[in-house]
Amino acid sequence: MNSVLNFLVEKLYIIPGIVIAISVHEFGHAKAAQLCGDRTAEYMGRVSLDPRAHIDIVGLLMLFLVGFGWGKPVLIDPRQMKHPRRDQILIGLAGVFNNFIAAIVFAFVYRFYVQLTPRAFLLSTLGMVIYTILQGIVVINISLMLFNLLPIPPLDGFGVVCGIFGLYDTKFYWYARRYGMYILLILIYVGFTSHILGPLRSAVYNFVIHIATVGW
Repeated sequence: MNSVLNFLVEKLYIIPGIVIAISVHEFGHAKAAQLCGDRTAEYMGRVSLDPRAHIDIVGLLMLFLVGFGWGKPVLIDPRQMKHPRRDQILIGLAGVFNNFIAAIVFAFVYRFYVQLTPRAFLLSTLGMVIYTILQGIVVINISLMLFNLLPIPPLDGFGVVCGIFGLYDTKFYWYARRYGMYILLILIYVGFTSHILGPLRSAVYNFVIHIATVGW
């Protein structure tokens, strides 16, 4: 019973990180599309940091349970873009870029919290909860960033690769779109993604924390 309770408590701590990471990620796609001349996401109310505009239940549960997930996909219309191939690459990268920026911002918040909070409060139960939540926000933004860079549909990395190499509307593109989710779920299940992304996540986390603590 205690192990189940501890598991649930640990998962509750990461909810703020999940909500923030998904929201800033999808907002990045929507805002980039708007700036590129495509107002589809704007008309759908997606150019917003409101989590209700971006949360996908399945993606939320996946992120909650296994550490990798997604939000509602931002729909785009390349016909509204001045430079469709370039703009689709930029839109694809905007989400992960926002996660990286969010990780840095909250790394600074984490730093100032530890630096400025009285030690007695920092070591209290509430103080440790806040500490854990802030650390989780940094980790989850990094995790979502790296996960979405994988070149497997429906992740952003696949769209970026297709844009760079001009693979849209090819047989490979439609074949990958058809089976990509199954491939992705298998890779997650067998632990392949964790073996690849785990060390990268640690490296990026250390880099982000280093940025926030330089001169401390």
